[in-house]
Amino acid sequence: MTAIPFSAGLNPPRTVLPPGAVDTHHHVYDARYPLAPGVTRMVPDASLAHHTRLRARLHVARNVIVQPSAYGTDNRLTLAATAEGGAASRAVVVVAPDTPEPALRRMALLGARGARLNLLSPGSALGVEAVGPLGPVLAGLGWHLQIFASAEVIADQAEALSALPCPVVFDHLALLPPDGFAGHPAWAVVSGLLAAGRAWVKLSSPYALPPGRLGGLIQALVAANPRQILWGTNWPHPNAVGHVPDDAALVDLFATHIPPEHHTAVFATNAARLYGFAA
Repeated sequence: MTAIPFSAGLNPPRTVLPPGAVDTHHHVYDARYPLAPGVTRMVPDASLAHHTRLRARLHVARNVIVQPSAYGTDNRLTLAATAEGGAASRAVVVVAPDTPEPALRRMALLGARGARLNLLSPGSALGVEAVGPLGPVLAGLGWHLQIFASAEVIADQAEALSALPCPVVFDHLALLPPDGFAGHPAWAVVSGLLAAGRAWVKLSSPYALPPGRLGGLIQALVAANPRQILWGTNWPHPNAVGHVPDDAALVDLFATHIPPEHHTAVFATNAARLYGFAA
């Protein structure tokens, strides 16, 4: 096997992923598309073709392209890549609450199934003030709201998140601290919404969390509701500072802490339900 950009290692995971496995979180970048105002950091080009090679290495059938914050609300690249991927691809876009409904419907036809709010990175297109207004808009489309936020912000926004009329998806293990997560005020928010079937959590980007024993957090999230847990690579790993992750090793890391009887749900069928993939 040959090397894949932004992914260390050459071998497939030891874990045999189930048929229909979905990478629910990766990005694409292309220097031909303009950066959002105020964005100065550009990730090198990372194409759907590169990710398709990664999927082949991991034995993953489907993918969800998440709009990176670098492009703000200009979703053209994300939607073009989703269209290129065809029936195997879906998108999560970034949209303002006042985006005209016809524009949102066109995005849905191109594969969009949710909208993301980045409440962590400086200079993001939208802030916490968009949480409430986006809810009814997304609910009308049958979409979800994806949140990238610190555990502290999740706790601060507990009331707004609990009141959403649409499902909420928490990025990157909800950025909960691996050690002492059960005592963090965000845990009650995340686990409560999971148990009620109103939220989903992505097992992704463990390198974004504070150092700690990750296994307990993964196990607790799955136990809260195994039907609401997703998995993603976060390729090309824009927030992995100083190292290039081995995506196969990360698959094995997560799989080790997910009970085998839940592998099919976490790696495949949960995502099929959320993103509307054929069974």
